[in-house]
Amino acid sequence: MLREMHRKLQESRNDTEDGKTDLLWGSIVLAFFFFDRSSELRGPVARDSSTGGTTHCIKAVDVILRNRHGVIIEPGSVAAHSAEILYRSHKGDQVRQGTVIRHYRSGESHLCPVIAAETCLRVRPRWLHGGRRLGPFLTSVNATSTIKKSEVAILIKQVARTQGSDPSNYACHSMRIGGACALLAAGKRETVIRLMGRWASWCFSVYTRLRPGMLRDVAESMIRASAWVCPDDTSVRPLG
Repeated sequence: MLREMHRKLQESRNDTEDGKTDLLWGSIVLAFFFFDRSSELRGPVARDSSTGGTTHCIKAVDVILRNRHGVIIEPGSVAAHSAEILYRSHKGDQVRQGTVIRHYRSGESHLCPVIAAETCLRVRPRWLHGGRRLGPFLTSVNATSTIKKSEVAILIKQVARTQGSDPSNYACHSMRIGGACALLAAGKRETVIRLMGRWASWCFSVYTRLRPGMLRDVAESMIRASAWVCPDDTSVRPLG
């Protein structure tokens, strides 16, 4: 679905393109890899009463690029090796302890968290240099607004429809859920998923879905795990 979303965005580009499409796509990729909540990347920016009225939307200064030696670099200066986001607060952080999540290059130009972060950070100074007033957030498009949740939701639903899926089953939150499912399918432990997604509990487990590829070797693994060695000989016999 992500590749189809990228293709659709590229088709919508026009001669007056000012970087917003790049910013939109960058925010989508970041949401997938960093398991970002909609409120952390897109507006309308709201305050969370459960954490003392704080705003969780990511600020541009809290997105950091590093080179291979771990040194902080400016976007575009040299090839960034990693990207990290400092979450000063989030929905699952009641005491505002803060969390840093880091990603490295994925090896794909259009689906890479490092390139996505660099893209978003490149758009901002270009707009500021052109005289546009911007808010402090990574996805700010003017002094008071950011990329809207509705823009992302519309794109997701359009792609879902073209792929024969029910659009009503998809929304901005699908990026966060999709990222968690992808990491689970990659064989990562639920603890890793929980920490990366900054979940305060194990509630995220209700979001994850089984995929055909995840089940391909299940039967074989079950037999292998249940095998035991008979003490009378060295033959391996399965339990059950």
